[in-house]
Amino acid sequence: MSILILRGPHATHPDTSPLDPSLRSRAHAAGQALHCRVFATLRGLLAGLRRARTGHTDLLLLDVGDLTLQNASHAQAVRDALDALPTPYIELHDDAAHALEPRIHPQHAPLVTVILRDDLPRAYAMALDIALRRLRPAASEPFHA
Repeated sequence: MSILILRGPHATHPDTSPLDPSLRSRAHAAGQALHCRVFATLRGLLAGLRRARTGHTDLLLLDVGDLTLQNASHAQAVRDALDALPTPYIELHDDAAHALEPRIHPQHAPLVTVILRDDLPRAYAMALDIALRRLRPAASEPFHA
């Protein structure tokens, strides 16, 4: 099983190192591979979403960062790419103004949107926790009659 992180540009967090090592080790301990792709442009975001659609991604963590959508055709391209995803995704942000859903209105909405004002590392940790819980094997889930 695999989780893909798509991470956009951040003026306040310019470090583009893919991941905090503790996130990767937590995912690995849960039996998940964790991959990260960094993008800086709309073209890079769309390429990452295509990769998530055609690869072996079980869940996507989407952090668009400070990426702006210049016009309606950009919003439409992102909406179409999200609507084509066969897997759930989680949006995460450190500023509510960056949330995609209110700007593009996808039919395939995020499983959840995590917004922690000015605390991107904690937003990643929370989003990963949700993803790992969602992907936990069904055998470990309690049975409710």
